[in-house]
Amino acid sequence: MRPELSVILPIHNQADHIAAVLRQYYFQFKKRPWEIILVPNACRDDSVQVCRKIAARHPNTRLVENPKGGWGLSVRAGLEKARGRYLCYTNSARTDPATIVALFEKFKRSPRSLAKVDRRFRGNRFREWGSWLYNLECHWLLGLSTRDVNGTPKIFSAATFRKVSLRSTGDLLDVELLVQCRDLKIPLLETPLKGWVRHGGKSSMSLKSALRLYLGPFRFLAKARRKDVP
Repeated sequence: MRPELSVILPIHNQADHIAAVLRQYYFQFKKRPWEIILVPNACRDDSVQVCRKIAARHPNTRLVENPKGGWGLSVRAGLEKARGRYLCYTNSARTDPATIVALFEKFKRSPRSLAKVDRRFRGNRFREWGSWLYNLECHWLLGLSTRDVNGTPKIFSAATFRKVSLRSTGDLLDVELLVQCRDLKIPLLETPLKGWVRHGGKSSMSLKSALRLYLGPFRFLAKARRKDVP
């Protein structure tokens, strides 16, 4: 039977806690025709082996490897293998699966939309201001109205995925998706998320990655003008 929803979970160096995270997913998704697609993202620990064993035990779980790495490439690899009528991708380190369930119920009332969360709390002032600056850039440069461009989970139909042409291999994937959906007049359906708990590991955000993120909207604009957003 075709899954109703495919959930793509990029995995990055999460061997010590991904099994516990997935137990939460299986509890929330029981008796639902959903599938989970695990995408190890250039992992340097045993995440691939752990994910492979989990996928072997659960018929509704599949493994798609991405040894090259990159958030965008990992999400795209999972989306391209997904069989669900509807598709979801999210950050596996800090998403409560109950959030996906609630967002999906809201999305089903407007299945032609792109549904996502709007994170209202980042955990500290530095992240709050950093996020505000990034989203302000996206608004001024690209005309995006959301306050949380990178907020996940994001849910949309397989039909919507066939309409867009995602090419980003890195952090610009979320920008690319939102811009293309806006241009296609696909409604944006947002729900507030006041906070979250990190399941394990540490954030990979550094000064270098933050600078790359802030330069992202400028790079996207320049490449979009050339009809090229790798």
